[in-house]
Amino acid sequence: MSRATKPTPPPGTLTPTQASRATIRARLMMLLAVLVTQLLTVTVIVWNDRQNAERVVQSAAAVTLDHLARVTADNVRSYLQPPTQIVSINGELIRAGQLSATDPISLSVTFQTMLNAIPQLNSVLIGRADGSFTSARRDGAGETGRSLRSIETRPQRRVTTTILDSRGRIVSQSEKDDAYDPRTRPWYTLAVAHPDTTVWTAPYVFATTGQPGVTVARALTGRPGDPLVLGANVQLRHLATLLQGVQFSANGRAFVTDGEGHIVATSRSWPVKVSGHLPTLREVADPALLKLLGASGRVTPGTGEYTVDGQAYASVVQPVELTPGVTWMVGVYAPVNDFTAGLQRTDRVRLATILLACVLGSLIAWPLLERAVKPMRALHRQATTDPLTGLHNRGSFLAQLDEVLDRTQTTTQSGRQLGVAIFDLDGFKAINDTYGHPTGDEVLLAVGARLLAALRPGDILGRLGGDEFALLVDGASREEVQLRVEGMIAHLARRPVIVDQVEHHIHSTAGLAFYDPAVPQLTPLRRTAVLSRADTALIRGKRRMKGRVWVDGESPVPDLLL
Repeated sequence: MSRATKPTPPPGTLTPTQASRATIRARLMMLLAVLVTQLLTVTVIVWNDRQNAERVVQSAAAVTLDHLARVTADNVRSYLQPPTQIVSINGELIRAGQLSATDPISLSVTFQTMLNAIPQLNSVLIGRADGSFTSARRDGAGETGRSLRSIETRPQRRVTTTILDSRGRIVSQSEKDDAYDPRTRPWYTLAVAHPDTTVWTAPYVFATTGQPGVTVARALTGRPGDPLVLGANVQLRHLATLLQGVQFSANGRAFVTDGEGHIVATSRSWPVKVSGHLPTLREVADPALLKLLGASGRVTPGTGEYTVDGQAYASVVQPVELTPGVTWMVGVYAPVNDFTAGLQRTDRVRLATILLACVLGSLIAWPLLERAVKPMRALHRQATTDPLTGLHNRGSFLAQLDEVLDRTQTTTQSGRQLGVAIFDLDGFKAINDTYGHPTGDEVLLAVGARLLAALRPGDILGRLGGDEFALLVDGASREEVQLRVEGMIAHLARRPVIVDQVEHHIHSTAGLAFYDPAVPQLTPLRRTAVLSRADTALIRGKRRMKGRVWVDGESPVPDLLL
């Protein structure tokens, strides 16, 4: 057993809620900086080169539009590249035997890790030829929670849905069957029709969120039970959110459409409302957009100016090739008068072109902002997540313990008991010494997955280091808390962990201490005191008997006899 001597988390450790707020603030500040930069650029051009406006605007518009075409294509492709890689990685892991396609628990853990790493993913899923299915999806307010779903068809159909909150705690679990069959879904049939090839569905409305998205999928063949279809749902709401947040003109609009003319995102809604499917531009178009569409009903690439009911409009449309054969369009249009008050007509059209180009620059900056914020999220995950088990690490667990203690100190929950348990694995050193550290790591990974599966709603689990884990339990009584800790130990020992065809029987001993808010303590000492008492109970208990829970203060045998 490896002992942890410093119960203090790294300075500045944030809880998931605090980190989410910091990321949102950073993203908004960077988006504001982009918009202010664009506005200042246009102001300087107008003020400094008014006498030569036509020549400057023509040159700047040509350069800007050419730049937008390249950057937009690159950034949209980069937005969709990670989901494609996720599908390929899962396929390689399954082919290499490193990921079991029939183990819902390991699949759910792997899929959750991918959701944490790739913000544009809505869900990761796998469907099999017998109708079985496993998925992990974003859920809850702000999509910080997770919804895990498993459909087993053998020996009989069983559907399990587990809801986790933003901290990975179980909120609810049900076995309600809604007759869902992955084999009837477009992503499954399209992938099966093109085996061992990455395919994309047309954009559609996600039933779970009501937001537009697309699905990338790949069917694996050549194995017993195949085809096995791996997929990832990609949410497009980031594009819609960006367009809705950019107020470039009081009467103008920005939009993204697919190759068939369906609306993927828009800056503000059109007067005509369509529900139940992705509408086409013609279905919702106002007179200005109808004129832009022309007889074909679709927008065509380029810049232009036109008149509707005596009012001049300017437009910019750029094609974006997502993958070979799949092309979207990004467009903006607005009345020239929105941008050109006080200018001659020619100058008005040129200036409107620049302003619209600046709007497109803001649109394509969104993936860049995502890239800028992504390292912050990655660093926070590295600082708060144990890299081996995926559980909270020492710093994250202690930060959440502080948060719970603060909340307990300021609320009056009569009769509630808060317990902290520290437990380690009996005989784990012998596994490392006999079979090597790689085997030990596999055992720890399996232990973390089992403990997570046995976690109750409201509990917090973390790995302190080595083979030492910590559990925070909130119960109605001390007896309930102790029974829940004992249940975790029993669940761990229920069946052996098999590594390289060798069975390892895992047992654990735990020390349990309770926090009493009625006992006055300085804020920095509260956590130290309860952890120290739990650790002491564990050390003394292991001298007496292993494989059980020892409660702080429990002393059936005098210490002098030990």
